[in-house]
Amino acid sequence: MRSVFAVIFSGMLVFQAGPAAAIMSGAESPRARSSDSDYADGREAFLRKDWKATIESLLKVVERRPHHDNAHNMLGFAYRKLGDYERALFHYGKALELNPRHKQALEYLGEAYLELGRIEEAVATARRLDEVCRFIVMAFDNNGWKRGCEEREDLEKAFAEHGVPWPLPE
Repeated sequence: MRSVFAVIFSGMLVFQAGPAAAIMSGAESPRARSSDSDYADGREAFLRKDWKATIESLLKVVERRPHHDNAHNMLGFAYRKLGDYERALFHYGKALELNPRHKQALEYLGEAYLELGRIEEAVATARRLDEVCRFIVMAFDNNGWKRGCEEREDLEKAFAEHGVPWPLPE
């Protein structure tokens, strides 16, 4: 009986590995509207690029749930788009403290450092993202399964736009 249970349980792990890996890599799986209306409102505002509404909603989320890495990441992005780099860096840092492998937070933090002219920190962040992306073969986003690490590609483009060569691994 134990061996039957072990086979069933291991099969469940195989089927669960894909979505869990996507979530832990910082990606969000498509889903129904969150039951947390503040998070749902903040995410919708983020998607429509309404940065003030994003901040208003997501600050309520992190007040109640300070461990919410995706909320911190979106807050960082919204603050950055409004030019408040101090708060942006704080929230990216919090997202990465909670989930050191959060691909979007690493991408956005690298972009923020480039915008601030903090090239050494941008390079260090790019290397961190490159290390995370080495383990990603497939990811899940709002358009379904995809290959590779889009965040790495986007950060590499940001480096080129700022005239900074893409860093080679150390």
